[in-house]
Amino acid sequence: MASHTTVIRCEDIMPEWLTQLRTDLIEISSREAKKFWPGPSADSEPYFNYRLEHVQQVERDAKRLLSIVGGDEDIVLASVWIHDRFRPQFEGDRHAARAAEWVSQHLAELGFPTAKVSTVEYAVANHSNAPNTIPEEALEARLLWDADKLTKLGALWVVALLCGCPAFPQTHIGYEWIKQQVRKDLEDAETLVGQFYFEQTQEWGRLRFKAQKAFCEAIEQEVSQ
Repeated sequence: MASHTTVIRCEDIMPEWLTQLRTDLIEISSREAKKFWPGPSADSEPYFNYRLEHVQQVERDAKRLLSIVGGDEDIVLASVWIHDRFRPQFEGDRHAARAAEWVSQHLAELGFPTAKVSTVEYAVANHSNAPNTIPEEALEARLLWDADKLTKLGALWVVALLCGCPAFPQTHIGYEWIKQQVRKDLEDAETLVGQFYFEQTQEWGRLRFKAQKAFCEAIEQEVSQ
């Protein structure tokens, strides 16, 4: 009889600190998401959780970028899962500064390497900075900035816009409003494409902008027919 060996991939083995950071973010964002996207019952998961989707997308892009430009994986992954800890959905005053404060006070308690804490703190504190303000030697901070801003480009950004509408009940939406909003976002996206720190992110940004533009133009054409 043939024996079967379970293959465990390296990426499936997470340090305890990363497991805890992910668990925290899921709980924090899910609790807030239920206010806007409640499930069929009180104990149901929200039918949409923008913040969690955003952070997971940031993680995917950050990992891809890490494999190309290098950097410390521990620092980047910790920064990804902490950077929006105090912005559970769309609001969060001083969320970058508050997250950085949390890093300095609590991250080492989870077993995260003490020598790397200050670098995570810097990356988190500066992830909402204006473009071209993070120095070249702060590689992980630049990487987080790029991965975070990439989520504002592409077809998924339009999907996030539409799925997020229940969080803004004061806004009356319709096809004409959607047409105008996606055009406004497209103008902002075009500016963002040239602001990334890394050549690879700029390339991904151009590809996503192209997809976003095509989506926008299709919407405008169908609304105007």
